[in-house]
Amino acid sequence: LFHHYGKMILTYLEFYSGVGGWGYALEAACRSLSASFVYDEAAASKRPRVAVSPPEPDEGGVTTQASARLLAAFDHSDLCNGVFQHNHKDIGKRCKPRQTPIERLSLDELEQYDATVWCLSPPCQPHTRQHSNQHRERDDPRSSSFLHLCDLLIEMDEDMLPNLLLLENVVGFEQNWAVADDCGRDDMGSFTLWRKVLCDRQYETAHFHLDPTDVGIPNNRPRHYTVAFRRGRSLRRRLSGGRSNEIHSFTRIEGLEKLFARETLDKPPIIHDERSLSRLCSTSEPTRIEAFLDPALSPASLEQLRIPKKIRESSGAWCFDIVTPEQRRSSCFTHSYGKFIRGTGSILYTGPVAANDCEGDALPRAELFELADPKDRAYDESWSKRINWEEDMRYLSGTEIARLFGFPVDCASDGPTAMRSFEFPSTCTMKQQWKLLGNSINVIVASTVAYVGVTLLCNED
Repeated sequence: LFHHYGKMILTYLEFYSGVGGWGYALEAACRSLSASFVYDEAAASKRPRVAVSPPEPDEGGVTTQASARLLAAFDHSDLCNGVFQHNHKDIGKRCKPRQTPIERLSLDELEQYDATVWCLSPPCQPHTRQHSNQHRERDDPRSSSFLHLCDLLIEMDEDMLPNLLLLENVVGFEQNWAVADDCGRDDMGSFTLWRKVLCDRQYETAHFHLDPTDVGIPNNRPRHYTVAFRRGRSLRRRLSGGRSNEIHSFTRIEGLEKLFARETLDKPPIIHDERSLSRLCSTSEPTRIEAFLDPALSPASLEQLRIPKKIRESSGAWCFDIVTPEQRRSSCFTHSYGKFIRGTGSILYTGPVAANDCEGDALPRAELFELADPKDRAYDESWSKRINWEEDMRYLSGTEIARLFGFPVDCASDGPTAMRSFEFPSTCTMKQQWKLLGNSINVIVASTVAYVGVTLLCNED
């Protein structure tokens, strides 16, 4: 691996940038990479044309720093871009995402960026279970920008291709992969065209289905991830800066390389789960919800989080997913949280630690709202009679959900190895925070797959 002056900088583009989840994930992956640095004397001896010596640790004890540098972000939403810019104040003009529709970006524009990494979270709506014409997702206008990026990757000069592609979407994105023998490019679904791009441009590729619970986060949000890398001359040029280079490597994780292969369209995609990443995923049960809660909420904030009477007295209120601080799970939060009830995210019960259930039996708070198996669920009209809705039940705040999504809400921003903290601007309302996060990625899960890609990319044989 080539570095300049003990630093490795991964330049990246963030498409569909939202509030910047992929950027935080890539930065976290680089911090993990820096921690795993080793000086590779054997590799250095194989390349005598380069003068190398074991680098001296800096004051913090880190010999090589890997970092991520944003070149540009792209998103059409003013709301998203305001939050993104608020959390990227230190990088000047680059912190303002471009609102140029992605489907209008030209090949020349993207080649001029010469980015090492592309991060993508294309619109998920064409691939969701609620979409009635999932088999026709390519005809959905929301797919056009991603299809355009695929076309540009096909056309791009080989030396200008990104060395690492990181993609996130809903589980279901990978469906309808089959291709008929006479199927043309215009007849392929989004995922099939994506695989064809990776095949034709000779990327080593792996697909994953991962959930935050796999990394110890008490939230269900299963997502599809694609990690694809290619090395070659462009990688050396981008990481070396064209100057004298030191050769270093990073700790390898056995078995990762075996997960990757060239795509072949005549076979179904291989989808890996958390067992394939057992060295990186958590083996213990998820953390309790209480670890992600705001330490203190003002009366004004609590008022914003109360469940409106109209909603809690509706017939659909029975469908609320209710959790307590002691529990180790929560349901998937969507952009409709606070607007609809079913399938939009959990609400929080903060009542007495020991309470009576609907039959008058004393139970610990954590057992009051155990999630029942679907076949065992039945409506009970008395289910909420013992709940003090005004005092003991509320929505989760935006910062609480952000913590569940792995955003560094409480991190100090000082020091050479500090994480870039995340916060919402004061002008961003609670409902806007819910909407933004409902469309975001889980930073911890995304950083795990990013670490896999960056590690394999940088450990060049």
